[in-house]
Amino acid sequence: MAFEATGRGFESLRARSMKATRVPPGSEVPGPKTSGFPCVGAPGTSNAAPRAKQGRFEAPEIYGRAAISRIVRALPPIERAYSVVRFSILRPKLLSVIDLLLRDEGRILDVGCGFGLMAAYFGQTQPRRQIVGVDPSARRIRLARRLALRLNLSDHAFIEGDVRDAPIEGPFDAAYVLDVMHHLPRSDQQPVLERLASLLVPGGLLLVKDITTEPRLGLLFTEALDRAMVGYRAPLAYRHHREWGEMLAAIGFKVRMVRVPDVLPYPHVVIAATKS
Repeated sequence: MAFEATGRGFESLRARSMKATRVPPGSEVPGPKTSGFPCVGAPGTSNAAPRAKQGRFEAPEIYGRAAISRIVRALPPIERAYSVVRFSILRPKLLSVIDLLLRDEGRILDVGCGFGLMAAYFGQTQPRRQIVGVDPSARRIRLARRLALRLNLSDHAFIEGDVRDAPIEGPFDAAYVLDVMHHLPRSDQQPVLERLASLLVPGGLLLVKDITTEPRLGLLFTEALDRAMVGYRAPLAYRHHREWGEMLAAIGFKVRMVRVPDVLPYPHVVIAATKS
């Protein structure tokens, strides 16, 4: 099976949705209109809302910026500077793609959570998310707990340990792995994905944001920055997005992916894998 990641992002999704919803004149069926995507709030869907609340849906672009601002202000000076850099890499467009794909409620595993930046962000954009972060650094875990406390994210929890053998108790409705997989040795990457699959409920979502290997210039740019951060002895094992897709499909996931363009030449790819 060949996997391709479109680079047109939301525009290609929008075009397909509009094409899918064209109906010949006179053949309309009464009732709620739907597109190629689940109709939010429609009867029979898991996120249906009471009829009295219809028409109150918002697209919270500004709220994301406010969430970032609150996170930055709640951190100590050194971590504050790092968070500014991290959020400049994961720009609003990329965060919005990930946020929209991620489950809006339930238990969600944050792999390589660091000091809790993404758990704090995604916990603010959708407060019904119960995020469990795992990271091998005791110091980062302490900071993550402190940050969640300051932001009143009382349902969050954090585990000190390596995702390869940490005592993580499932099941989870979703998990996300943001710029972590290429920092693992190549031989450990598939076992980690297999473990994450075992922690998900049937139909659970695994969301992977990583770096693909094309164009070559983008890969070299990313590798130079990674080496500046982790040094020259730490493992870096990048894969083409087709390799990730084939690996996830072999584990038993249904895979979709999209390449998200950036002002800087990062070859971002976002992979949404649904457990069969």
